[in-house]
Amino acid sequence: EHPMDVSIMERDLQLVRDYKPHKDVQHLRIMLHGPPGAGKSSFINSVDSALRGKIAIRALAAANSGDSFTIAVRTFYPFVFNDTMGLQSSDKGIHVEDIKLTMSGHVKEGYRFNPTSPLPETNSSYNSFPTLDDKAHILVLVIRADSVSIIDDKTVMKMKEVRAAAWIPQIALMTKIDEACPEVKKDIKNAYKSKHMNKQVNVNLEIPLNCIFLVKNYHTEIETENDVDSLILCALKKIIDYGEDYLNDQNDPDL
Repeated sequence: EHPMDVSIMERDLQLVRDYKPHKDVQHLRIMLHGPPGAGKSSFINSVDSALRGKIAIRALAAANSGDSFTIAVRTFYPFVFNDTMGLQSSDKGIHVEDIKLTMSGHVKEGYRFNPTSPLPETNSSYNSFPTLDDKAHILVLVIRADSVSIIDDKTVMKMKEVRAAAWIPQIALMTKIDEACPEVKKDIKNAYKSKHMNKQVNVNLEIPLNCIFLVKNYHTEIETENDVDSLILCALKKIIDYGEDYLNDQNDPDL
């Protein structure tokens, strides 16, 4: 199966549109993290665009600005994206401890991240008794395909620290694939065939190849395109599958 077959895309679109979350939660909570400018907010908008069949600009871009919040972006569908400020080596990036707290459901929506110190338990934005609904169910690293090999060591270490701390399923999304590879720029259908792209995904990430998905976010387009939608929906369907598997495991007495 190739994610860009129109029939596969239509199937994925229907599966996502028909998705009902696990009975114990109202929403599947998808947590995004990664370096600044990787395309976290753009991915949320692109998902919305692919599902609605028209370009959407609903997600706030505040997570890339100096005033960064934990933003829960609700779509018309039963999943929520938690968008966080960029993970970077300087003291401006999000504190790794805050990513762990957000994953655990301890950070209330709208909390303004403080890069110098994590959220203290005494703060009114600290949720002392998070429910399964408040916690993240899948962790998604968003990273630019055209800058994987030049991420500084300190940022890579932070990304590894987040990966090591996560007890939930994890995948990676590589964005700007058309900027990273001339073959893909010429025709986005070449995304999963490109030798250059395969080489990029192995650099630094330490994430299994079958958990890395290639996407192109919508930026300047005024209408949605089938091939772009196909990649977005393929990634979203896998995010939902992994998140549901995790939620189902929470009810399994053997785990």
